[in-house]
Amino acid sequence: MGHVDHGKTTILDYLRKSSVAAGEAGGITQHIGAFSVPLASSGKTVTFLDTPGHAAFLAMRQRGANVTDIVILVVAADDSVKPQTLEALKHAKAAGVPMIVAINKVDKEEADIQRCKQDLARHGVEIEDFGGETQVVCVSGKTGKGMDELEESVVTLSEILDHRADTDGAVEGWVLEATTKKAGRVATVLVRRGTLKPGCVLVAGKTWTRVRTLRNEGGFAVPQVGPGMPVEVDGWRDQPVAGDEVLQAETEQQATSVVDFRDEKAEREKIAEDTEAINENRRLEQERREKEKAAEAAAKRVASVSREDASISASVPGADAEEQQSGQVTVPFIIKADVSGSAEAVSAYIMSVSNPLIMPQILSSGVGAIHESDIDLAHAAQGHIIAFNLPDDPDMKALAEYRGVKILENNIIYRVLDDVKAVLENKLPPIVTQRVLGEAEIAMEFEIGVGGRKKVKIAGCKVRNGVVSKGARVRVTRIGEKVYEGTINSLKNVKKDVQEMRKGTECGMGFEGWEGFEAGDQIQTFAEISEKRKL
Repeated sequence: MGHVDHGKTTILDYLRKSSVAAGEAGGITQHIGAFSVPLASSGKTVTFLDTPGHAAFLAMRQRGANVTDIVILVVAADDSVKPQTLEALKHAKAAGVPMIVAINKVDKEEADIQRCKQDLARHGVEIEDFGGETQVVCVSGKTGKGMDELEESVVTLSEILDHRADTDGAVEGWVLEATTKKAGRVATVLVRRGTLKPGCVLVAGKTWTRVRTLRNEGGFAVPQVGPGMPVEVDGWRDQPVAGDEVLQAETEQQATSVVDFRDEKAEREKIAEDTEAINENRRLEQERREKEKAAEAAAKRVASVSREDASISASVPGADAEEQQSGQVTVPFIIKADVSGSAEAVSAYIMSVSNPLIMPQILSSGVGAIHESDIDLAHAAQGHIIAFNLPDDPDMKALAEYRGVKILENNIIYRVLDDVKAVLENKLPPIVTQRVLGEAEIAMEFEIGVGGRKKVKIAGCKVRNGVVSKGARVRVTRIGEKVYEGTINSLKNVKKDVQEMRKGTECGMGFEGWEGFEAGDQIQTFAEISEKRKL
């Protein structure tokens, strides 16, 4: 466990002489990889769970700590302790799992091993150098430096802790990951107790299976699997969920009855939650109505008080009230990912961008390729589809484009958030402000002849501030109350038509569709500025 890009997978690659890191999108592990590694020095086999380090994969990292016997905390020598390092520490302590610290990248010039040890000690890790019990091993995942010592530390700590498991009796374990392949629904199961063989009936969460085949991490079929070994199990009736406990049932009938009972229990809990949510919504609606009544009463009191606006810039009147009345905008998303852990992480991650104006809404979250039903749902809800770590499907992309549904494809978790932010920002209403350009006061009113007998009322004005322009937006107030908002359609200096008049000058002003002005009215010309909102 450890922070993103601190070299967890690279260390594991060296131990098993493979190259998983090179195949990871963006160089980061996107789901839990479970691998059994025979150690050359001791001849023993150790199962490693390689957990993602990015912040979005919090639940997966927590799950990894809960099913392990020993945590190897990887800290980069050139980067020291980081936020996800502290999260990993918290999960290991909460799960009560003993820990070994591997300080990686010690071959780099900027490596500072002493600083790493001091930072670890400052955050509550009692390392051996400072009188504690936690072993610290300096390693390099690229050169192999310290790897033998790391293997020895793992084996020694395991022997001291005397880890044992019963190979007889009913099988118990955990679902580490779940996905859909050509063979059907499969789950990576870590066996905790018993011996798993083809033909066993397993229950996990709200689904069950009669095991058809068992495959190791290399994809090869194996006859049986004992405690501490990861294996891929197929034949599930429904998609299992990462983190579910796996238990063996005696018969298919027993497995079915267990799943039915769990479904009924979940349905009862859902009804209770819905009832509670309805009551809460009613209470909030009542409070909102009371606040609106109070706000209306306050607005009436304020409207009766005269006020002067001497500032050159002002915000749009009533904009905040309009936003409050319109409420929070929701933008629907459908999430499809390669494995259930990734779908869970993406769902939680994109909800972190919610704010009072707008929030993402998860319509559905599932595993596997995008289907026509997903596009239909997104089209009906005017939503978007997030395809995370999925192979390219030109047919579905063409159908989505035809239906006007946008598919956000990505295989790196932090870029998903950028895509979602861009969608939400496009849905946000712009920030519209009014900048006052000029101010004038009506001194008198008179009439002028236009086109023969027709008379038009003109306001004789003195410009007090700024610039007054023909065609500009204008607001006229009388004793603090707005009496007109529109445009200036006529601007004259003596008898000449002019385009603008500046501070200290006198002019005649006509308004589009309005002649109800009086001497003493205040005039403001303004420009509306629209800015795109940012999350």
